Amino acid sequence: MRVLHIGASLSPEWGGPVTVIANLTHALEATGVKCTVFATTGRRVGTDPASLDGVETHLFRTGPLARVWVGHAPGLARALSQTAPDHDLVHIHELWHYPHYAAYCAGQEVGKPYVVTAHGELDPWALGRKRLKKQVYMTAVQRRILQGAAALHAITAAEEKQIQGLGFVPPVAIIPNGICPETVNCLPTPDKFLAHYPELVGKRIILFLGRIHPKKGLDILAKAFGQIVQSRQDVCLVIAGPDEGGYRRQVEDMLKGARALDRTVFTGMLTGTEKLAAFSASSVFVLPSYSEGFSMAILEAMACGLPVIISHQCHFADVAEAEAGLITGTDAEQLQVALAHLLDHPEGGREMGRRGRQMVIQKYTWDSAADQVRQLYSTILQRNLAGS
Repeated sequence: MRVLHIGASLSPEWGGPVTVIANLTHALEATGVKCTVFATTGRRVGTDPASLDGVETHLFRTGPLARVWVGHAPGLARALSQTAPDHDLVHIHELWHYPHYAAYCAGQEVGKPYVVTAHGELDPWALGRKRLKKQVYMTAVQRRILQGAAALHAITAAEEKQIQGLGFVPPVAIIPNGICPETVNCLPTPDKFLAHYPELVGKRIILFLGRIHPKKGLDILAKAFGQIVQSRQDVCLVIAGPDEGGYRRQVEDMLKGARALDRTVFTGMLTGTEKLAAFSASSVFVLPSYSEGFSMAILEAMACGLPVIISHQCHFADVAEAEAGLITGTDAEQLQVALAHLLDHPEGGREMGRRGRQMVIQKYTWDSAADQVRQLYSTILQRNLAGS
């Protein structure tokens, strides 16, 4: 079986979809599915793409039209049209961008079925951002792509309901993201992280890890952390992630207004050993997002044994069911109460972390996800064969 995967970007700064493409294709290869990945590089999509070891990858430089249509790259459509006939199925990751449309057209030309993974882009909050542009694009292009899919891939049950609520007719498969257990079996010591940030030595670290973007709830976190620091001298906030669209400046202003900027460290994006060392050094992970598909950072934090505080909009009820953390509304007061509880009860937090790690290792691995995705592909191809 050969599957053509298409994403707008392979730059780590692009966020979760890149992690999913990299890990899912690698795990699929291990099951015997031959994967080819097409993506773009350049304006608005990043210029430092991740390396997909062992997976055939083709990158296309964006051109002038990428200013108005993200990921537009001369030559991409032609290359996809030439490559699609050699594959059994097309897998489109995300919505809205030019590479997804080009992949749809290429697949349609040669009658190849395709799967679309929305990656949380049909969440009400996400649809509300740049609403008019998305409504126009949905009417002109995106609805046709979604309605014509052989299957839509939802990462959570909540996302399945969102997709069905919008009236899309293809079957929806719920397959969650995963982690690679071997990467967290032997974590680096906190010293590796603290050596870079000596001001954090001896502090309880609250860790946010993700893009610095309005949807991540950093405004909520700034207010809640501002309340925490008024009564505690032993805590610091670490914000680890790439700045998107200059939003970091607004976050800094919020923290300054909350009298908490001097207790906050911005690290930029962390990867590999540096990221794992940050998890090791931290006491609690927090993600009060307004909208998430299925956060890879939550899975990674839990796999590293951290208790987590997340919003209901992260759509990860397993956190509460496994007693691995706390779930709050998108409300600064609720977040402040949750943070204070875990900081005041460190042993309880460590126990939450132990339960979370066990749950993730048992239920959320890329090997498991790849088996389910491979079965989805097989079902689609068998259905097509029967109908031909």
